[in-house]
Amino acid sequence: MSTSFVVIVALMALAALAAILWPYLAHAPRGQRLPAVLLTIAGIPLLAGGLYATLSEWNWNATTDSGEVPAAVQKMIEGLEARLQAEPRDLDGWLMLGRSYFELNRFAQATEAYQRAYTLSRGGNVEAVLGLGEAMAFDDQTTLTGPAAELFEQGLELEPQHPKALWYSGLVAHQQGNLALARERWSALAALNPPPEVKELLQTKLMEIDVQLAASGEAPAGRQVAATGGVVRVRVSIAPELAGKIAADAPLFVLARAVGTSGGPPVAVKRLSAGQLPLLVELTDQDAMIAGRGLSGMDKVTVVARIALGGTPQARSGDFQGELEIAVGGEVVELSIDSIVP
Repeated sequence: MSTSFVVIVALMALAALAAILWPYLAHAPRGQRLPAVLLTIAGIPLLAGGLYATLSEWNWNATTDSGEVPAAVQKMIEGLEARLQAEPRDLDGWLMLGRSYFELNRFAQATEAYQRAYTLSRGGNVEAVLGLGEAMAFDDQTTLTGPAAELFEQGLELEPQHPKALWYSGLVAHQQGNLALARERWSALAALNPPPEVKELLQTKLMEIDVQLAASGEAPAGRQVAATGGVVRVRVSIAPELAGKIAADAPLFVLARAVGTSGGPPVAVKRLSAGQLPLLVELTDQDAMIAGRGLSGMDKVTVVARIALGGTPQARSGDFQGELEIAVGGEVVELSIDSIVP
């Protein structure tokens, strides 16, 4: 098995996460359950229990345990196929059929349906364009940097802020080694405020790209990147026994202090929300409380993650927090909020 194949499979797994959890949520009618077979393809624990997308009012479990399509779903698809035989210029019908086939993992048939929609719309319908590219890529991964890539760029031209267009065009750029372009596309995607699971995935990929760019001397414009210093990264979570005691809108402060200090302004701080947990957090010199006094030049810091029930960054009795010492410029470290301020 070649390395390139493994990379493509891994990236397509990530694509399944972003493409299904968010774009389908944003652009499809509600009520359709994400097929279990796509959960298997994605292979990412974050998809477990997933979100939902829909094509109709059916309870859309794409396959049974035996791999068979439920009779009600099959009947609906057959009815749609028959209607399109009689009304072959029904653009919405071909789009629905494409979505139906894709959700059932019938990627070749999805490609054919989306191709009909693409032809009818003369390439002017963004769902047809992106649906065709996505179905092609899932049916034959070698098209990801070929015909499918061209379709993703076309979709981006039609709708520059379309989540699926940004994700896939960034994925293609990443696969082709154009890290700067991948970062540009995925940064734009992260700025659209996706669900926390997707945002954490994007933050992880962007951090990896930043380190690669910094190592090659190609730091992204407008951003000070430190491959070996000036940045700390923690993945913040909350202990299960405390999770049920915290409101989702409670403020979450993640801050870095010089080792051995407990008072005064922190070196760097970010305010977030408890509802975003678990969350990957990056603190840099841009998060400094005092200009000129940042993380650069420091070897170690104490990182504190605190859910401030009183709403202020100062610790108060009853707040939930976790802390640990970590090296500046090191790898991502797990930080659990597992104690209560006395």
